[in-house]
Amino acid sequence: MDLQEFLQQLEKNGELRRIKHSVDTNLELAALARREFARQDGKAILFEQVQGSPFPLAVNLFGSARRMSQLLRCRDLEHFSEQIEQLLNSEQGSAVERLRKLSVKAETVVEIEPRCQYRVLENLSSLPALKTWPLESGRYFTLPVVITKHPQTGTQNFGIYRGQIIDEQHIALNFSAGSGAAEHLDIAHKNNSPLSVALVFGSDPALYWLASAPIPAACDELAICRRLFSTALTTTACVSQQLNVPVDAEFVIEGEINPGETCFEGPFGNHTGCYVTRDDCPLLRVTSITCRDNPIMPATVVGPPLSENVFLAKTSECLLRQMLKIDFPQIIDLEMPEMTIFHGVALLSIHRQSSKTVKQLVEALWADSPLQKSKLLILFDSDIDLQDFSTAYWRLINQIDEKRIYRSGKRLAIDATGVDLNTLVVEDEQTVKQLRQRFADFNL
Repeated sequence: MDLQEFLQQLEKNGELRRIKHSVDTNLELAALARREFARQDGKAILFEQVQGSPFPLAVNLFGSARRMSQLLRCRDLEHFSEQIEQLLNSEQGSAVERLRKLSVKAETVVEIEPRCQYRVLENLSSLPALKTWPLESGRYFTLPVVITKHPQTGTQNFGIYRGQIIDEQHIALNFSAGSGAAEHLDIAHKNNSPLSVALVFGSDPALYWLASAPIPAACDELAICRRLFSTALTTTACVSQQLNVPVDAEFVIEGEINPGETCFEGPFGNHTGCYVTRDDCPLLRVTSITCRDNPIMPATVVGPPLSENVFLAKTSECLLRQMLKIDFPQIIDLEMPEMTIFHGVALLSIHRQSSKTVKQLVEALWADSPLQKSKLLILFDSDIDLQDFSTAYWRLINQIDEKRIYRSGKRLAIDATGVDLNTLVVEDEQTVKQLRQRFADFNL
């Protein structure tokens, strides 16, 4: 399934709104997208006429659990979590070892005449890109799947990073320290070599989840995608760089980052609710731009939560939960509140043995786990429903104690476990049973 097939399915299911009137990418389009997302029945939007560009643009693709489930070929996110559990349980070892085994067992097919290279574009000027907030200094690509390759192993990495258009041939590509692309860039520059990069727009929408998910380094996301979704995922060689990209991409921007070439990026209105800047952003020199016939540009509107990309990030919970259960058997469940998900805030229910074992678990999670960068971890007993935030918060407040708070740099963990269930205030079961039989007598 490529992007256009996904949009056709959304339209068939009443999940797509077409806007035929001309729209401005300078603030207007983003404002419309935010208002559609805020609607209870908010839909994906296809803007058919974008000012300054011959290409239509689609937003709010991930803006509901329904659309995410359709994108991931599952009934709902609980079903998707079961699919991930089944896939991981088909292998042995740690969670990372299982994912690496899965990624080498599925090969992708390479095509010589791909759709994504139907047409060559001269420069970036005709591509639709967004200015989403008033103080932003330029237009941004907000939804590229950025592909880089490890200079030594040849393993490709997929990530989603914003890109600010600097001029017709250059992009400020903001991948953060610790990302796969940053690791590849560091290795390439130590060898005094440029890093090849491809920005892919469109293709199978499931790739957006894989590019944003906590897939460990040295794992092939395309191979995992093929195993998880039973899809062919045919690729092709780039025109100007030694990378492989999906053949069904809408647009592909190829380029390279030369050693030491950086630029000022921003201001950009991000998920913190504040504008951010970066003065050492990698500068991508564009070497080729291609597209398929009649392409559609996908984009997302970034900003304070809740925003549509929260649903994309929320889906990663399904993978995180199963990975943590494999490596830390004392963990029962995981929930990440939507308002704080981009900071890695996690609520965990656990089998508790003692305060010492809780501290050891926190230290292990911070040392080597998908939650090692989480700003806040809160641990609960197994009786707490993590999706019931009010009850979880009530339990937390009543358990807070200096000895239960752990700190490591900017990270914080709170132990809210250890409640004796025999001391909980609950109604008498026999009385409740009698009341059910006498509701009519009391006019209840």
